[in-house]
Amino acid sequence: MKHLLNDLSEEEKNRIREQHTGGKKLVIENFKKLVDTRLGDAKPYLNEEEEMKGKGCKEGDYYEGEKKVTAEYVKSKIIVDGERQIPFTGRACINNELKQAFCEKDKQGKISCKAAEGY
Repeated sequence: MKHLLNDLSEEEKNRIREQHTGGKKLVIENFKKLVDTRLGDAKPYLNEEEEMKGKGCKEGDYYEGEKKVTAEYVKSKIIVDGERQIPFTGRACINNELKQAFCEKDKQGKISCKAAEGY
């Protein structure tokens, strides 16, 4: 390796030495906490459902995955074929609680959601 350093200026050599001796200090405390926790004991960084329960959601709040969506978007996802419907499946605010839900629309286009218990 020494022969690789022969063609470098003293300034460049000093920068390389500084990286190995002084350099920057990394803060690894959070990483260390993650590594030291027991397997299966992982705590989520953010739990959106718990956050929404604390704030209280309001009727008309809809989510697809983690993304909040509008009522118009939900209506566009409900497929109506004659008398049959393929509902929107996502999360909706039902009785001031964010729940996994199936949402359908009536003949006037109003959305109604039912909790998908057990899913």
